[in-house]
Amino acid sequence: MLSVERVKELLNDPKLSDKEVEEIRDGFLILAEIIYDRWLETIEQAKNQDEKENGKSVHNK
Repeated sequence: MLSVERVKELLNDPKLSDKEVEEIRDGFLILAEIIYDRWLETIEQAKNQDEKENGKSVHNK
């Protein structure tokens, strides 16, 4: 996880408090986890669709 200091550098907004920076960082972490989980679901759905269309198990390819 990025440090508060690094996030402050990236945001380049000296008006933000440490607490605000932590909230922004934590919000982006949650967003990244949601995106990653959705990406994994999409891959699994594609594998399942491929299995149905080809009548094979993905593991047997």
